[in-house]
Amino acid sequence: MSSSKGRLPLEHLRAVVLTQAWAGTYTTRLLADMGAEVIQIEALDRPDPWRGGYPPRLSGTYPDNIPGERPFDRNAAYNSVNTGKRAITLDFNHQEAKDMFLDLVGISDIIAENFSARVMPNFGMGYDVLSEVNPSIVMLRMPSYGCTGPYSAYMGNGGTTEPMSGIASALGYPDGPPMNSGFMHTDPYAGYVACGAILIALHHRSRTGKGQVVDLSQQETSIGLMAEHVIEYSMSGRLPARNANADISMVPHGNYPCDGDDSWVAISVRNDGEWVRLCQVMELPGMANDPNYATADGRVQSASQLDVIVAKWTLTRTAVGVTELLQAQGIPASPVMKARELLGNPHLEERGFFQELDHPDTGRQTYAGVAWRLSKTPGRLLGPSPRLGQHSAEVLQELLGLPSSHVQRLVDAGITGDTPNLND
Repeated sequence: MSSSKGRLPLEHLRAVVLTQAWAGTYTTRLLADMGAEVIQIEALDRPDPWRGGYPPRLSGTYPDNIPGERPFDRNAAYNSVNTGKRAITLDFNHQEAKDMFLDLVGISDIIAENFSARVMPNFGMGYDVLSEVNPSIVMLRMPSYGCTGPYSAYMGNGGTTEPMSGIASALGYPDGPPMNSGFMHTDPYAGYVACGAILIALHHRSRTGKGQVVDLSQQETSIGLMAEHVIEYSMSGRLPARNANADISMVPHGNYPCDGDDSWVAISVRNDGEWVRLCQVMELPGMANDPNYATADGRVQSASQLDVIVAKWTLTRTAVGVTELLQAQGIPASPVMKARELLGNPHLEERGFFQELDHPDTGRQTYAGVAWRLSKTPGRLLGPSPRLGQHSAEVLQELLGLPSSHVQRLVDAGITGDTPNLND
């Protein structure tokens, strides 16, 4: 799926993917952003859950909060992570659909899926089978808990891998229970890592001509975010404390209330010099030399008192105003931004991060742009997310050479099509 706007680094590659929800679809969206032709496969009786169900079971994620006649094509969750892809439907309960999938594998470079580990082997389409069809294929498997071990058959998502990776144990308030982030951030994190693993496997293939299977456990990937706590516990037996937004050595450190409706600013004082400058900005120079606060150890011991003092100062100012004052003094600070505040943010606008796309069912909308920048082969969003089964006929005809009459027979049999055949 190349573009007239310039070369893209992966435009010579084709990926046939069964990814769904967030982690897997974000992985493959990253490939599409770099130019790969990504053919996403769903089943009419099991479309991607991020399409929202049919009838719709999600609310607040449709334009104007209206599901419309085809809610599965209007859902913001699905449309946010499937830009630039082609979508087909195949029902693997039919051998003919499996045969067509294998035909696509034979002319592709990448396969990706994020089912639990049992699904693909149960379909008779494990890597051993697929590599017989195409020895150079690179296959990504990213079940929540990996392809082996007692949890391999368990389903999961960011909401379950956060506690299973230990992240939730470190999130929360000092006297409170463990907490999830509320955003399932391990999903996109796993997506980045998985995309990198695919690229490494492709590099190996370019040198050897041989494909391979990547077994990426989302749990194990996320444990990497807790590496220092794992090491500390292995050495000392100490568990990480839940400290809300506090830091063990940097004080003041946290989110402080500002003037405005639920407005906050994040501030992090890393050393004594920044502490002195913060006191000057707050017009409290005497605090800089106060023996209780002059050293990092003293500030850590007095963290709760300092939080009250800093909050009293920030509360009379806007988050942007505090940020500008502190950044000018080399002190890390940033507004705690709501999602709606990102649109129109001058920094993101100047970088051209957001991109507008026209979708036949949602109209023109603003999308988050490419995750990284390459100076010679910059990526871009190649088009809106596909409607359910939008490209079934053209893919089956163009790539597999099936006549239109054959495709119509598949539609009549419910093997492919563009409308879900379920009520959930």
